[in-house]
Amino acid sequence: MKYTLNFSLKLEKHDSYIVYNPEAFAETPISISVPDVVKIFENFIKTFETVSITEQPANNTRPSEEKTKDTTALTGLSATAYICQVQQLNKTALTKFCTELTEYLQKCCSEISKSFLSEEVNVSISGLREVIEVRNYLATFTKSERKAYQNGYLYIMVI
Repeated sequence: MKYTLNFSLKLEKHDSYIVYNPEAFAETPISISVPDVVKIFENFIKTFETVSITEQPANNTRPSEEKTKDTTALTGLSATAYICQVQQLNKTALTKFCTELTEYLQKCCSEISKSFLSEEVNVSISGLREVIEVRNYLATFTKSERKAYQNGYLYIMVI
């Protein structure tokens, strides 16, 4: 399984689904695809809320003699996402996630140092790159004092 890690400044949420709005993302999403990093990442997102993604909500009205309330139907239901507002982020889970990434980073560095030019370390180099990207992304959005970031959401999509 592969994931993208996004940060959404504005999230349109309705019950158990969200409306996909790429313009609300603060930066370009990053990909999580190296198998060992994916495993670590999956443990972290267990603390997130699972939601469905739709392209847009559609308002349908039923004709009747009496005025009835609009009913909302989903259009373009397409995927699953995991979301968590930064200010509600489980700090214990974040600390554990960072510890596991650090241990993986050390493992990658050890493997790379044994045989730097070998093709066998390509996965370790890819994993190292992903860990650094995840670290930079989380440092930017979870440690910022900016109110917009504190009210924003970590938004993980399954691809």
